[in-house]
Amino acid sequence: MMKDLLHPISLVVAVLGFLCLLRDVPARRRDPATMALVAVFLLSGLSFLFSITPMWNQIDRVLGTVNLSVPLAQGCVIALIACQQVVLTYWGSPPEIARRRARAWLGAGLAVIAGLLVLFALLTPSAPRPIDFTLYYAHDNMYAAYLTLYVTAYTIGEVLLARACWRFARSHKQTSVWVGLRVVALGATITLGYSAVRIGNVIASAFGASLAGWENFAWTCGDVGAMLTLIGWLVPTITDQAQSIRYRFKQHLSYYRLRRLWMTFYSEAPEIRLPIDRSDPAQRRRSRTIGFKLYRRAVEIRDGRFVIRQYIETSVRERSEAHHSARGLSGEDLNAAVTADQIVAGIAARKRGERPQPDRLTDFADTAPKASQPMGDIDAVADTATETSQPMDDIDALLAVARHLPRQRARAPHPERASA
Repeated sequence: MMKDLLHPISLVVAVLGFLCLLRDVPARRRDPATMALVAVFLLSGLSFLFSITPMWNQIDRVLGTVNLSVPLAQGCVIALIACQQVVLTYWGSPPEIARRRARAWLGAGLAVIAGLLVLFALLTPSAPRPIDFTLYYAHDNMYAAYLTLYVTAYTIGEVLLARACWRFARSHKQTSVWVGLRVVALGATITLGYSAVRIGNVIASAFGASLAGWENFAWTCGDVGAMLTLIGWLVPTITDQAQSIRYRFKQHLSYYRLRRLWMTFYSEAPEIRLPIDRSDPAQRRRSRTIGFKLYRRAVEIRDGRFVIRQYIETSVRERSEAHHSARGLSGEDLNAAVTADQIVAGIAARKRGERPQPDRLTDFADTAPKASQPMGDIDAVADTATETSQPMDDIDALLAVARHLPRQRARAPHPERASA
């Protein structure tokens, strides 16, 4: 039977999607759209679970009511259809209007579910029918009313979902969102094949006919459409999480690659190391995150640059610029290479205690000095790197300098501090 073949696959998709969304729940638990989307995946998984034959039979044995999986599974479907509309409502309407419309959608869903339960209670089921329940009860007038209510609500929900997703997709500029919405719309459209067969079941039974040959088609449309819908909802989330993973990987890699530059300053000026209040649990937890560690390392390197700047002589910069220009470097790459030479020369001058005369002082090549600030007053010049627009751009500027730093091992004054 196609149902028992496709439902486990659909269940896996729903569970994986639910687990994927759970990752964002702590940060977005106050966002109704996110919580409604989590509910969509949970309800979808339950609907598939209840409909699988072994679970169907187990529910019958435990609860002592034959075929109770039918209203349970279809009730979950109606609830998830309402939740999908809640998601779109919050995405496309102001908060006040969205709250009012969301309550209306959820209220309509509950009303349909209540009607299904009442009509199911009026049926006279005689034996478990996990495979051919619809065909077996198609002749029953009460079940015809039940099925009509369910299919009508299901079809209206899927049609509105497809229309809304196409409309949102046309107006949204973020690639992952409009791709995901189009996939959702495609899935919702495919599920209409299931609706068509179920409507046909009601009509055919009135004429004493049967659509038994269309059962596999109905389940295929229902499951494939549902899977596409779930995948479509996941596309923006997976894209955001992939970008977050890439960003964190870049942070870890940058932290590692900046170590040699940091050690160059730290071996000469250990006072640049920023203290952490280990007695404060919140600060202690925060200090273990890679974002905090990288930011701290960048600040300490900037402090090291401030210490060494007082020993940067103009002649060093001039010689370095001539040397690297002859090698074909230009622009920011040239500035980074010259800055690396200035750091090495400045540290050596500081060790010798040779501070240049004010008129021979200059700044790091990658620094953009304030236009109104005289270069001679080097202590007052802010160490402002080339203007950046993204959080990692300042780190990239430091990495460029680190790449040109001569490969020599710098020793930390204290091994425990060096591990910071």
